[in-house]
Amino acid sequence: MFRILGMLRDAIMGMLIGLLEQDLLPDVVIRRIIRVFLASRLLHGYKPTRELQLSQLVEFAKSLKKMPISMNTGKPEADVYELPTSFFEIVLGKNLKFSASYFPDKSSKLEDAEKATLELYCKRAQIKDGQTILDIGCGWGSLTLHIAKNYKNCKITGLTDSSTQKAYVDERCRELQIHNVEIIVGDISTFEMEATYDRLVSVELFEYMKNYKDLLKKTSKWMKEDGLLFVEHYCHKIFAHHFEDDVSVVDHWVINGKHFSKTG
Repeated sequence: MFRILGMLRDAIMGMLIGLLEQDLLPDVVIRRIIRVFLASRLLHGYKPTRELQLSQLVEFAKSLKKMPISMNTGKPEADVYELPTSFFEIVLGKNLKFSASYFPDKSSKLEDAEKATLELYCKRAQIKDGQTILDIGCGWGSLTLHIAKNYKNCKITGLTDSSTQKAYVDERCRELQIHNVEIIVGDISTFEMEATYDRLVSVELFEYMKNYKDLLKKTSKWMKEDGLLFVEHYCHKIFAHHFEDDVSVVDHWVINGKHFSKTG
């Protein structure tokens, strides 16, 4: 019986996805489908008792320790970052910020939200002029360029695994006559260097990682003795998990998911 219901569900979802790809579904239907998917995912995530919920979380955390830092190397999903930058200039905001943004008020435009978020990052990361900064997973350089323009005596190194993103940020630096930025192409799971920095910042990269213990051990080597690591990443209010070893949490903040829904 359950097998038949599963086959029926898969057939219906396959039909709906086909209609979606042909742009034949109205927005209200698309939103409803998303809610159904999310409700189903949550239903499978919640356990009948707190003990079972905690046990699942502990076992999941244990499993991460047996994994490499990243399991996405060479996977097709990484190819999205090698799409022509012109595509992202259409679907993203002016800063090509490929992450959630904070909308200070209901009248805020996407560009205003991006600026407000970048300023918030700098405030919470305690960025000061003259520091050395490593932007891990810098993307198209939204935060890197923001720091470079507003903290002119900082030296910023951006790390990305995309040659397309590096080319874009390098070109933007030439256009804006920015000389305090260096972009390096490398895979965070295998990349090594001797340099140390005052601040490490990473925006929406950590959720792609698996072995947080090894990741934080690696990044801690790139921090000066009084250095700080600032991370923004997706998490669920119930199913979130953390693992810190070589670094310790100074502070953390929560931004309601409604802001991300406005970003897209």
